[in-house]
Amino acid sequence: MTGRGGRPAALCVALLVPWGCGGGGRDVVPASKDVVGDAPTAGDAGAEGYAYVARRPLAVVALADARGIDPQVARAAVDGLADVVQSCVSDEGRKGAVVDGAARVILQIDAKGAVANAGIRVDPKPGTGTIAVVCLLSPARLLTFPPADQGDRGIAIEALWGAGPAR
Repeated sequence: MTGRGGRPAALCVALLVPWGCGGGGRDVVPASKDVVGDAPTAGDAGAEGYAYVARRPLAVVALADARGIDPQVARAAVDGLADVVQSCVSDEGRKGAVVDGAARVILQIDAKGAVANAGIRVDPKPGTGTIAVVCLLSPARLLTFPPADQGDRGIAIEALWGAGPAR
């Protein structure tokens, strides 16, 4: 049933599944309880629901999540990273290599405070990967945090860069 690239099989499945799933049955949804909470106030969170946002002329770096890290320490890390991204994007811009872009970096922090593991998701536009790695991921991997005995620690950071992110 599979041909080259698996397309005929995918087409057969796409056409047959809706046909075979119809019927006069009724939808069953289990009972649920809605929970409503108050939205955070301006002092509790930064713009767009982030814990903290550092804006620079060519870069915006936002703290999406900090697990097991003191909020003041996480904010200081984001501020420092925003300065580095701003400088790097500015330098790359002088070379004519900057494309507006975005990326999300997730860092796992070990007990000594060093970055143990890092992951990155990059805007798929051409040219953004290099800037994301050079200007965001590499400096983020160099961040250090106070040592701690607690288990899993990590930080998630999102960044925008280019001509218009600070607007």
